[in-house]
Amino acid sequence: MQSFWARIPLASRLVLDFGMLVAMILLIDPRASGIAVHEWVGIVIAPVLVFHVTLNWPWIVQVTRKLVQRLPLETRINSVLNSLLFIVMVIAIVSGVLISQEALPWMGFNVTGSYTWRGIHEVSSNFVLIIIGAHLAMHWQWIVRTVRRVAGMPTQRRNVRTAEASR
Repeated sequence: MQSFWARIPLASRLVLDFGMLVAMILLIDPRASGIAVHEWVGIVIAPVLVFHVTLNWPWIVQVTRKLVQRLPLETRINSVLNSLLFIVMVIAIVSGVLISQEALPWMGFNVTGSYTWRGIHEVSSNFVLIIIGAHLAMHWQWIVRTVRRVAGMPTQRRNVRTAEASR
């Protein structure tokens, strides 16, 4: 029997991942969207990140169990990259909450927003962007295959010469 997470359709996973990408783009420059939008998107992305990790938990467990065994280099790199991305995103989110100027004060929480936390937030956010770029590159084939599958397109290109010869 498939787990609950395995039964979530590919289209839903793709929409979730695309939504996270759009959120990350909104978070790139708080001056572009405004500090309030930046903070609220940052707060909303935290549970979405947890859901994304939970959704991919079977893969995480499977790869973690096999890390001591022989795994393809790409899988090892992917696992390390995903772990780094999670850690750095948690640091960026926590430091962002600790320097909140709009969202938390609106909810009645007063934070001091020290320069140390601002520096940590800036550095971790920059690392998040770099690692997300690598994460997208590592998953590009899955993205293309999934988009094609969801759109009802063939998942592999046919060799034009072979197709013409069979006519």
